[in-house]
Amino acid sequence: MKKYTDTTGLFEDFNFKLTVIDELLDLSPSFEKDLEILKKDYVDSYEWYVETNPKPIPELMEFFSQLQLTQKDLDKITELTFDGGNEIYGLLIPDWDGEDYTFEINSVKGFEHLKNLKRVCYISMCDKEILSSIKEKGIEII
Repeated sequence: MKKYTDTTGLFEDFNFKLTVIDELLDLSPSFEKDLEILKKDYVDSYEWYVETNPKPIPELMEFFSQLQLTQKDLDKITELTFDGGNEIYGLLIPDWDGEDYTFEINSVKGFEHLKNLKRVCYISMCDKEILSSIKEKGIEII
């Protein structure tokens, strides 16, 4: 599988960027119209269970890799959820079972851009120690 990065340089770990994007999906993000087009073109026509080891939809991965999040978007985030059941993963690999490390987060560097972040709900997707820099800033980890 191709290794994706946050080409905007905002976040060190692309998978962390996906967690941030996931939080924005229900907050009317600046990229909402573009994402709706991609969902219609690629997610709605996704062929489920064709592969035994499904891969991410490259067009969506590329879109999120290059996506420039606005400060207005970032300011909307007050909470992040680290969980393999997040909506974003269902967009990227609709039939992903969450049982591998495809979206494992190794760094949260860049969380400092989330000025209104108050709480992180930790369920999975990274080693809990990775969240220590967030906790040190007084952000609640539950």
